[in-house]
Amino acid sequence: MSAQIAAYGRLGSDPEKRTSQAGKEWARASIAVQLCEARDGEDDAPATWLSIVAFGRVAETLARHRKGDLVSVAGRLQLNRWTDREGQTREQLQVIADAIVSAKAVRPGGGRRDGGSDRP
Repeated sequence: MSAQIAAYGRLGSDPEKRTSQAGKEWARASIAVQLCEARDGEDDAPATWLSIVAFGRVAETLARHRKGDLVSVAGRLQLNRWTDREGQTREQLQVIADAIVSAKAVRPGGGRRDGGSDRP
């Protein structure tokens, strides 16, 4: 049984899209999420970075986004463990994405943050 997760945040870099030796497309990126709201008097709560991995059509969707884009990701958590060159055990928690949706933010006053217009 795996843990399900839904997260909303900004991409920290342009996604990397690759093809496996078996010919399967995949992509990876990271997003910055806030686990809690900012306290009174603070500008922002600290960001937590999540590693995202997507396969197939979901990878194609992820690859269309760019650094700074707001995305909503749904998937399952997976913990990877390996031994590095120095013999240290390393771990990385990542989200295996089942769905990725663009989540363009709207500024107070109606304008979009991406510079586009909300007018027809």
